[in-house]
Amino acid sequence: MSCKYVPGRARRAALLAALLVSTAFTATEALAQGDGASQIATVNLINALVKKRILSRAEADAMIAQAEAEAAQARATAQTAQSAAQSAQTAQTSAQTAVAAVSPASAAPGTSVRYVPDFVRAQIKEEVKQEVLADARKEGLVAPGALPEWVRGVRISGDFRYRDEGRFLDGGNAGDFVNVGAVNGGNPYDPNNTGGVNPPIRNSRTDRNIQRIRARLALEADIDPSVTAYFRIATGSQTNPDSTNQTLGGYFTDKGIWLDRAYVDIHRFEGQHLWLGRMANPFRQTELVWSSEVNLDGVAASYERPLPVVEGLSAHVIAGAFPLSYAPDDEPTTGLAKTPDSKGSKWLFAGQAGADWKPTDRLALALDLAYYGYENVAGRLSPACLNTSAFCLTDGSRPGYLQAGNTLFALRDIITADPNNTAAPQYYGLASKFRVLDVSAAVDYAVNDRVHLNLAGHYAYNLAYGAGDIQRRGFNTASGLSQIINNNETCSVALVGGQCPAGKALFQSGGTAWLVRGTVGRPKIEKFGDWSVSASYRHIDPDALLDAFTDQDFHLGGTNAKGWTLGAEYGLFRHTSIGARWMSTEEVYGPPLKIDLFQADLNVKF
Repeated sequence: MSCKYVPGRARRAALLAALLVSTAFTATEALAQGDGASQIATVNLINALVKKRILSRAEADAMIAQAEAEAAQARATAQTAQSAAQSAQTAQTSAQTAVAAVSPASAAPGTSVRYVPDFVRAQIKEEVKQEVLADARKEGLVAPGALPEWVRGVRISGDFRYRDEGRFLDGGNAGDFVNVGAVNGGNPYDPNNTGGVNPPIRNSRTDRNIQRIRARLALEADIDPSVTAYFRIATGSQTNPDSTNQTLGGYFTDKGIWLDRAYVDIHRFEGQHLWLGRMANPFRQTELVWSSEVNLDGVAASYERPLPVVEGLSAHVIAGAFPLSYAPDDEPTTGLAKTPDSKGSKWLFAGQAGADWKPTDRLALALDLAYYGYENVAGRLSPACLNTSAFCLTDGSRPGYLQAGNTLFALRDIITADPNNTAAPQYYGLASKFRVLDVSAAVDYAVNDRVHLNLAGHYAYNLAYGAGDIQRRGFNTASGLSQIINNNETCSVALVGGQCPAGKALFQSGGTAWLVRGTVGRPKIEKFGDWSVSASYRHIDPDALLDAFTDQDFHLGGTNAKGWTLGAEYGLFRHTSIGARWMSTEEVYGPPLKIDLFQADLNVKF
């Protein structure tokens, strides 16, 4: 009589059968105690074996039926420990029978003894078990909490903010601040007021209290180890890039939801990123130059790596190209000649280099140098244009969006063929170019595990700023008059056609902006008891920064502003906090405009 091992494939099939019988017995025993989870797992494992073609559908159905029948019998008879042991023996006998049934040696009875050593059976059983369970988990067949691979690569996050905002405007403020953004977005305004209609006027004296919400929902998907896609929708306004706040009211009308972000991040190498689409601001330490809610359209790339020369030191570079607006294909609509792309399209080209240094576990330092070069954002004075014309050739050079503060001038050189028609309908453009150099530094010191002290400073200067350049751009050589409409403190002679003659205005502007801030507390408010307080002071000359993208809350947005900001935040629950902020600001130059702003927030994030 001889003894030999079962061949590989038959041996695996035989031991699979033994594994199934043993698993079915375990599920039956658990069901007798009122536990349905084991039965579900057994059925799922059998189905997984069918899917892998180890079992046929008929064999699987028979096993499932047998397991269910044994479970019913177990519940009815309440088997004792002895009967459980007998069932185990029966399962073992069934396994041995299965081994004999699939062994090739069964074709020649009496010629061999079909025997598989225990250590081989244990090894194959474990291999098959792990393989089947891995496939079952991948397909979401076992462990109800488990998810398929494609689902695990998707992450959802979001936040909600409720805000009560009080705006307190000084009674001594000037009352004739024209809302130039509203003019540029609608019909041109006639400063001669021949129609007897005032332009849109900003509120500068009447206090307001408003309630606002902000809701954002983001999705992040791992497409590949080197590719991640991001999408985010948010409340807000289609015409306002600085904020996703939505003012409540409006007779309970529905609130708008917009595509806030949509971009792809390609990160093939460690420390490298390539962003394409509508992205989160890729630049660092941008508190002075950018509103925190501005997202940039275009393409950007970054690279960061540690520097071995000093422990804890790393350097990074970031660069990008961002279209602000394109010349409309048919602009001007009724003109035979269309606006060249080189004059009508506006762009931002930007770059930043910086370093981060963490010399100790408690101390971290950061330094960044950025350059923001804006192309074609300055306005252009038109050639002579009849006051009855549907358009003038440089109307498209007006900014697509602005807040307040930048020096502006009337774009049209208006002439009239009728001496009795003195209308001079106007649009307004930026009088300065903008090439902004921004230097930022921060020091963070961890007093302990819960309290950090952070000090930050920002300085920006418009390299393209020049008072003479601004005045030349806004000067109409044909009429001999300046068409600049703001940042002129006084005019020493009588206005001519609503304008101050060249050289007679006291022009006041500047190209410098700076901010200092101190913060004490938790860097992030995550749970109950977390807290932080901060104080900052900033000064922004009228033409230091492009006013379109600065913080919309400080001085209610724009440039030509200076003042304090005090803030505090406290954690109420997990990812839930309350906060308060007070801003007290005034104009740097020009007519008086003092604004105090108070904001009380409830923040929730997930």
